Amino acid sequence: MIMEKPFTFIILKPDTLQRNLVTPVLKMLTSQGVVIEAQQEVIVARQTILAHYQEVIDKLNLPHFKQAILDVFEHQKVIIIKASAKGQDPVTLVRTLIGPTDPAKADKSTIRGYYADDTLAASIAEKRMLRNLIHASDSPENAVKEASLWFKS
Repeated sequence: MIMEKPFTFIILKPDTLQRNLVTPVLKMLTSQGVVIEAQQEVIVARQTILAHYQEVIDKLNLPHFKQAILDVFEHQKVIIIKASAKGQDPVTLVRTLIGPTDPAKADKSTIRGYYADDTLAASIAEKRMLRNLIHASDSPENAVKEASLWFKS
């Protein structure tokens, strides 16, 4: 059996595309050893984004959260990426490069810290999704699950 090399799954969220940050974000990743194995632009379907965020929806249990996700993602363009890393664990590398979920807590050397224009506190107060540009899988298992959810072929 051929073992697939380790990979992670990344989504460049609608705010990345709206702010014309796709190229700079990809440069920040690839300059640090991230290798793009597959990349596709997709229009987000309701069932896909809700399946993607189901665990978070269940965990947070906030009445407005599901609609907040749909308001940001449904029918919007995102870029999905399957990425490996040269001689490193791709999940750890990418998560280090993007920084913490809350851009306000992210170091300026990370993608979320450098391009920050939102905070978790503001998004909670305004009952909306946090604008933090990018999603990256938090484990190899979730990378496999998320990639199979998003890459239809």
